[in-house]
This record gives sequence, structure tokens and C-alpha cells, in this order.
Amino acid sequence: MKLGLYVIIDPYNIGNKNFNNLCTEIVESDIDTIQLRNKYGDKEEYLKQAFFIKNLCKKNNKIFIINDRVGEALEVMPHGIHVGRKDTSVQKCRDLFPKKFIIGNSNATFEEGKISEKLPTNYVAIGSLFETNSKKDTIPSSLDVIKKLKKTNFKKEVVAIGGINKNRIIKVLDSGADSICISSAITLSDKPALEAKNIKKIMQDYAK
Repeated sequence: MKLGLYVIIDPYNIGNKNFNNLCTEIVESDIDTIQLRNKYGDKEEYLKQAFFIKNLCKKNNKIFIINDRVGEALEVMPHGIHVGRKDTSVQKCRDLFPKKFIIGNSNATFEEGKISEKLPTNYVAIGSLFETNSKKDTIPSSLDVIKKLKKTNFKKEVVAIGGINKNRIIKVLDSGADSICISSAITLSDKPALEAKNIKKIMQDYAK
């Protein structure tokens, strides 16, 4: 499983854009995975947004991940869930969701990554790699953490996250990251689909 170009959309961090229109543009672009991260909306708002993205992903054959909100995820049943340090545990999620459900978690240090490798995760996100305004409670990490993990014959997919933009893609890929997670560099762009296309091309050219 490769999550590829993985975009996080937060309805409270999209400027003055229309949420549904932005989701449509992003899911219909060259991305591979989209995550809904909404920490503030009530359940009704969240379910409406989540089902909208789920239907878009089904039509466009994209992977849909929900951030944190386990109760809503059980109702929506996306392809997977991402949990942070203070969220529901990976093991609890594995017990709650179907066998092939994708589970990822947040890590900042080498030690955290190695612990997560032993958990029933499908991927581990390593970050925040660079300064980011998309999420306020991030713990600093670095590309060296990814490099060090990869030298250990790491068994899980590594998703790089945090402040990544087009100009940083190559150095992130050089670290050994399997997939790249981006939020504001795409969602706040004047042309999100074009930005996604350009980033995906850099990733594809690198893989050749």
C-alpha cells in the first residue's frame, strides 16, 4: 500500500474557499489520498463533510482517511483512520474496524517510530518536518528521523508530514519517505489542482 500524494483538508483552514468545491477539485486532481481533519465542527457538520468526500473518493478511486474522530469514522466507514498521541489508541482502532482498514499514527522521534512499527499500523507519519501553520500543536521532527528509521529496514510505510511544499519534495524523498502528506501548500493555493499536479509530477519523476 502506498498512500502517495496524501492531502489533508481542514474546513477551518481553507481561507474563504467553498469546502465542497475545494474537495471536488482536490479529489479530481492527481492526489492519491485525502484526509478530513475537522477538530471543531459538530457531529452533523462532520458527517455531512465526510460522506461528501467518501462519495467523491469512490467516484475517483481515491483513498479516504478520517482524522481522530472514531465515532464518526465508524458511521462513515472510510478507508482508514489517522490517530495522534492523545487520540484513541491504534490497538483500540484495530479492534473496532474491519480487517483491511488502514490505520496510521503520528510520530516525531525515532523511538516513537520504532514503537509504532510494532503496533498494528499500516503507516507511520513522521513530522512535523518543517514549520507549519496548518496545525498548532505539532512536535518538531526532522528528515534525519526518517533516514534513521529507513536504515533499520523499517517495515511500515513512512508518510512525511509537516510544512512540506513543492520546493521541499526532493529533499523529503531523499530521506526515504514512501509518501508525502501536504495540507496548506495545496488547500490554500490559488490553483490547488495545478499545485497537486506539479507536486505529483516531481514525485513520479523522482521514482523513475
